Amino acid sequence: MQLMEKVAMLTGQNETFALAMIIESKGSTPRHVGKMIVYRDGTIEGTVGGGLAEHYVIEDSVKAIQDGQSKIVEYKLNKHAKDGIQMNCGGTLRVFIEVYTSRPELILAGAGHLGHALAKLADFLEYPYCIVDDRVGYCTKERFPNATNLFVNEDIGKALLAANLNEKSYVVIVTKDCDDIVLKTALQFPIAYVGMVASKRKVISIFEKLKSEGVTQEQLEQVHSPIGLEIDSETSEEIAISIIGQIIKISKEKKPVKVKQLNR
Repeated sequence: MQLMEKVAMLTGQNETFALAMIIESKGSTPRHVGKMIVYRDGTIEGTVGGGLAEHYVIEDSVKAIQDGQSKIVEYKLNKHAKDGIQMNCGGTLRVFIEVYTSRPELILAGAGHLGHALAKLADFLEYPYCIVDDRVGYCTKERFPNATNLFVNEDIGKALLAANLNEKSYVVIVTKDCDDIVLKTALQFPIAYVGMVASKRKVISIFEKLKSEGVTQEQLEQVHSPIGLEIDSETSEEIAISIIGQIIKISKEKKPVKVKQLNR
């Protein structure tokens, strides 16, 4: 597979990575052209020349991914030059590091009015999302034409399991009467976010129930409830905006990433 084909595939899979590309090369350098995919953990595909310069490119690419910002970096491959790196080539490299950041993948548990409002907003933002519900009449392709998947089961916990929750999943719980089942199921996975629409009394009741079933306090502390940003929202559409706003905010926050050790 060609490198740019791999970039297109990774983008389609909603992955986070960086593409480092030599845009200028002066004097003696390991390579004058080159492209390299850099993943969050520092692993790579392709090359911009190898050696110490490439290690610097990898480090800067990982940092760019963590910051969520593309940038241009320049390296003087001369250990005697001011700000130079420990190389004898003597030339200069400029590299453009383009960051591809994954979008939140929404798991909308509940196909009612609020779930529908959230789906319309996700459509506008081009966020991938699936719908989870226990009601065949609500969870339909007609109501959610752009959903990546529809998961319907009389046991909504099984429907949620079919959604294959992972670290990119943002679970929004807006069910008719199954919030506790969905929340308990969601907390079994290393998801990015889980929020539940519920009154304070309902939250206390559900939390106490889940604690009695073995869910820990640490797990419950992950739950955003009340859900959404505080904007005094009232209508379904306003509540949807506050929820998506909170998800955008959390998705932009910097998270520590375990990086592969780079040998100098």
